[in-house]
Amino acid sequence: MRQYQDNQPDPGQSSATLQRPPLFVAQLPSSSHGRKQIQRVLIANRGEIACRIIATCRKLDLTSIAVYAQEDLSSRHVAEADEAVDLGSINQPGGNPFLNIQLLVDVARSRGADAIHPGYGYLSENKDFAEAVRQAGLIFVGPSSQAMSTLGDKRNSKDYLRKHAPKVPLIPGFTGSSQNVRELETAAEKVGFPVMLKASAGGGGRGMRIVRERSQLAGELARAQSEAQRSFGSSDCILEKYIEAAKHVEVQIIGDSHGKVLSLWERECSVQRRHQKIIEETPSPFLTPEQRQRMCAVAVQIGELIGYEGAGTVEFVVDVRDGSFYFLEVNTRLQVEHPITEEVTGLDVVSLQLFVAAGGSLSSLAILQHIPQKGHAIECRLCAEDPSSDFMPQNGTIQLWRESDQYLASRDVRYETAVQTGSSISIYFDSMIAKIVVWAPTRAIAISKMVKVLANTVCAGVKTNQLFLQACLLHKSFHDRAYTTSLIPTHVESLLKNPYTESAQNMISMLSLLPGLVLRNLASQPTEPRPFKHVTRGFRNQYFDPVNRNTTVIVPSDPSSAQEPILSIWNAHSRAESGRSEYQATLLPIPTAETDSVPDTTTRSSEAYQISRQYHDISHKLRDPSLAKAPQYTVEFTKWRDLQDTTARNGWRTALVAISINQSIIHAHIATDAPLNPATSTGSYQTVLCHIRGLGTWVEYKCYSILNYMESLRSGAGGRSSASSNSKVVKSPMPCKVLSVLKTNGDQVKAGEIVMVIESMKMETNICINVDGKFMTGVKNGAAVDDGGVLCWVE
Repeated sequence: MRQYQDNQPDPGQSSATLQRPPLFVAQLPSSSHGRKQIQRVLIANRGEIACRIIATCRKLDLTSIAVYAQEDLSSRHVAEADEAVDLGSINQPGGNPFLNIQLLVDVARSRGADAIHPGYGYLSENKDFAEAVRQAGLIFVGPSSQAMSTLGDKRNSKDYLRKHAPKVPLIPGFTGSSQNVRELETAAEKVGFPVMLKASAGGGGRGMRIVRERSQLAGELARAQSEAQRSFGSSDCILEKYIEAAKHVEVQIIGDSHGKVLSLWERECSVQRRHQKIIEETPSPFLTPEQRQRMCAVAVQIGELIGYEGAGTVEFVVDVRDGSFYFLEVNTRLQVEHPITEEVTGLDVVSLQLFVAAGGSLSSLAILQHIPQKGHAIECRLCAEDPSSDFMPQNGTIQLWRESDQYLASRDVRYETAVQTGSSISIYFDSMIAKIVVWAPTRAIAISKMVKVLANTVCAGVKTNQLFLQACLLHKSFHDRAYTTSLIPTHVESLLKNPYTESAQNMISMLSLLPGLVLRNLASQPTEPRPFKHVTRGFRNQYFDPVNRNTTVIVPSDPSSAQEPILSIWNAHSRAESGRSEYQATLLPIPTAETDSVPDTTTRSSEAYQISRQYHDISHKLRDPSLAKAPQYTVEFTKWRDLQDTTARNGWRTALVAISINQSIIHAHIATDAPLNPATSTGSYQTVLCHIRGLGTWVEYKCYSILNYMESLRSGAGGRSSASSNSKVVKSPMPCKVLSVLKTNGDQVKAGEIVMVIESMKMETNICINVDGKFMTGVKNGAAVDDGGVLCWVE
């Protein structure tokens, strides 16, 4: 393995990173007739990885053929491919079409494909798929089915290495193949708790469970097997010792059909939640040069043992207490985090996959004689999830997607994504929205650059882990080179806080001036003809009554914290020197109904009575003469630029704005439904989504008239009353599919007991009952339930 590393920054690169050359793309070998062996590639995957493969196919002048499910029609990979084939619904009678081997092979043959690239996930590590592709006379862009069965399966790979490479260090675990709960419980006692259950046929955190005591094993095994079956088509699980103070380090290898296997160095993937990676970096800040060389040598040895072909990843667990490392598994496919390897080596890994699949010899590529490891690269996985709710997957529509404009011309920042403004985040697919990758000469610069890129990335409309990723990167524990996979579980409470300011709530409250100004700016713009056009919107009779002044109730909904409603009072605008409209505005917290001194009665304690009291309190506040002395803000737009190139299909208005608040300028990206939704119906509101750089995320503002706000409280009161009297009802926290109902109607259940398992975005969630009683449900296995739909109840 003739390689060298260069972890020292190039003096010229820190000041001129734009001069970095593009990735090296390995041109495919041609036959004696001058024809490439691969000309048409079917990509048996979706989303961002399909887009990534399409990009390399374009560089190689190959025809890319995409496949898609009907629920994924808006994905960019469908539009970017040269050809696209509809596989039907994800819920078709034959099951998920991305797992249908015969269907995918038939589509490839009917489209005249020469090769199939499986991407990652789905069938990428399925030996039956690889074999079916080759038997159909097509090229499978990946290793042989023998390599998959030997190394791709966690149990088989360990058995093989024990026999053929006994010096490769293995994690202690159960060496048998039994899936019997009693046998596994006995094995776990011998290995010692805690232990880890893992899907034998896959990765990506699917089918993975930590078990800390014997009583948990049966239940966790059942859930791991269920998740593994749905993700990889095999329910088989292994059991091994769980190392608490562990790092997750992996080595990228590439092999050809001529017996050559190379290492493209390592990646550190220890920042994980739910055993799934969200931040990866290379090189590992923990490894010494000697450890790096030994680990890469072991990875190459494993690849050479089986004559590995294509791209693969050999994964290791590193014990930070003594620096020892253990073989974990081999992922016989392209890895999600391969872009950071590309950035430090300068090699297009997808092109190398296609090169060796077409019979190319790695020894013929001079650039591979000395594989560098220049600078430092970091990847962050932007996911549709709510970190404050145990990273529960989220779905919805991205009303504004905007990549960071701070490094638009930089070679050192790249986005791997299939979304755009208007994209729908579906419950049927993985929660990952995008991979964001940065390169810099040093780790410190890479961290700083990634934080800025994340803060300037706009993904408004769906809750994400955007702010959480920034908190991880800025946390002192991440700057300790010995951080482990327990970084997030250990520090989750502090990581859920806004990393920039402890006064984030105050800032969000002050910035509620922005949505109010947006609505007034839109209202002043010419629209379609309307009757009484000279009468202001929101007009009420009794013009001189102060309660009828121009007032908006703003309800902020910050993804990272709870916010109280705000009363914004707007005075008549004037023209500033710039010619723009300038407003004087006052912000007040919504007055709360004061407690009566009169003893409670049924009427006085009712929800309706309290809401009526609150309305009167607001009315009195607006008539209070002291209001004139309250602090005022002078606000105006200094910039408004419509983003016509990102106008959502559903008609939302999007813009880049700058607002002056008491002569301080704040920049933001906004998306609003105000042009479509005049908020004239009872209890309705207008929505303004604001991505604010200083907060590193977006905030949703719901804008009400006073009367509409009070009507919304009345509607909410009815809902709260119902929920209070029906607290034994369990509703779905998200759109989901019911995987299993564990109880039958009439069964007696205890508080805390798991009664149902649901699945959304490839994640299983246990549903527990909070009270004792008789279990009842109206849903069955396989049922689809909307967000807030009733799953079950207790009588």
